Amino acid sequence: MHDDPAATPQKPRRKGGRPSRAEATAKALLGVDLTACDPVAILREIALDRSMPGSTRVAACRALIAAPGAPEGPEDASAAAGDAVSVRARQLLAARRRAN
Repeated sequence: MHDDPAATPQKPRRKGGRPSRAEATAKALLGVDLTACDPVAILREIALDRSMPGSTRVAACRALIAAPGAPEGPEDASAAAGDAVSVRARQLLAARRRAN
């Protein structure tokens, strides 16, 4: 007799589902040296990339500003720290953050 695979009663095989987060992360990071990655450099690249959406670039800039140990910029940060305008600006920003 001829065995017809469509007529032979078999338990249906389940299709492969979505991989777990751990599996997807492991696959995405395959071959990437995590100790060589510099998050601040990556944020700088995102902030300077004009092809990125504006909200993404703004979020990268905010993360750079909030990053501990991030360079202040070309000007001397200690000279601007005592400036009355800078002190008042920091007070206003701190009050705005507390209000939210």
